[in-house]
Amino acid sequence: MNDFEIYKKAAVVLKTGENVALITVISTEGSTPGKVGYKMLVWGSLAPGPVPGVTLPTGGRANTLGTVGGGLVEAEVIDIAKGILPQPENRLLRFSFDAGTGSEKRGICGGVMELLVETFDQKSLSLFEDLSVAIENGQKGALVSIISPKTAAKKVFLKKISDFRVPIGDFKTEIENQRSKIENIAFLREQPERKILQGGVEIFIEPVLEEAMVFIFGAGHLSYHICRYAKSVDFRVTICDDRAEFANQSRFPDADNIVVESFETVFDRIELNRNSYIVIVTRGHESDQIVLEKAVKTEAKYVGMIGSKKKTLTILQELHEKGLPEEALRRVYSPIGISIGAVTPQEIALSIVCELTKIRRLGDAAKTNHMKVFALGRLQEEKR
Repeated sequence: MNDFEIYKKAAVVLKTGENVALITVISTEGSTPGKVGYKMLVWGSLAPGPVPGVTLPTGGRANTLGTVGGGLVEAEVIDIAKGILPQPENRLLRFSFDAGTGSEKRGICGGVMELLVETFDQKSLSLFEDLSVAIENGQKGALVSIISPKTAAKKVFLKKISDFRVPIGDFKTEIENQRSKIENIAFLREQPERKILQGGVEIFIEPVLEEAMVFIFGAGHLSYHICRYAKSVDFRVTICDDRAEFANQSRFPDADNIVVESFETVFDRIELNRNSYIVIVTRGHESDQIVLEKAVKTEAKYVGMIGSKKKTLTILQELHEKGLPEEALRRVYSPIGISIGAVTPQEIALSIVCELTKIRRLGDAAKTNHMKVFALGRLQEEKR
């Protein structure tokens, strides 16, 4: 479950006149089931009577979307959220998972987790609509929450520091004074963080990032499984191939975009940036080389090509002889995927998406030891 789906659902429910509760993990210490940034949406009328457009639970149970770690803590938080749904409120909760403190029923991880519970009414509809549109359109920004327990929830979406989407009263000056810190967290570090402003006001800053896009070149059976797995972990997916009978929506129902174009010209029809991931799995080494030559010239975060070591060395050497610098070719992940002993197309696809996820979450550099042969002039020996 990604943030986009949660914000979009919040907007849908708010349009009906129902309130929503947004629960966010804002800090952790030690080992905890939820991590900073985990989110859950809670909604559902506790009073009798239908609400147009929303399927309500029975027996006083609220609907939920997302997770803050599961288990008994999540159940407790949902109950608390249900209790304050009728009015906009801001509540900070702290849970310990240390059995020595008498909280063994919650778990024995040993850590501490703090959650911010915010309830919103229809006045906040524009906030969630703006968030949904921004993410869908690939816009970046910062979501800033004012942590003021027992008061109305105060949350603002900033595309730039001067761009306030909802009134936040006396806190506007404090946030403007923290402009550089917020920009650094949201646009450079791209990690959520809790901060204390002058005067003791606490805020929680969350980067709103453009969604990571995987561009899969090739529309064969392997691509089908890569697309499915990538979508399941919240990548957006574009399929590129020159065969309309392969690259179509019926074969790739999960794809966000399908481009039918020759590999020589397809890069003119797509937009790549540093949040793009390129996976090259075309039907042959010639097409792979055509795509790879263009791919390494982009600012994509990841460029991976399927193939054996011999194939990889051959293609890289030919591209190097054509003038591509060694630095650019060092970026290539090939053989592609994390080593899991994969045999079937499904397993190979899984190994590739695991590698994409690793790069997105942890960052990495391609372990292209075979590139060292360029400097030493030993490529031919390596191939033999």
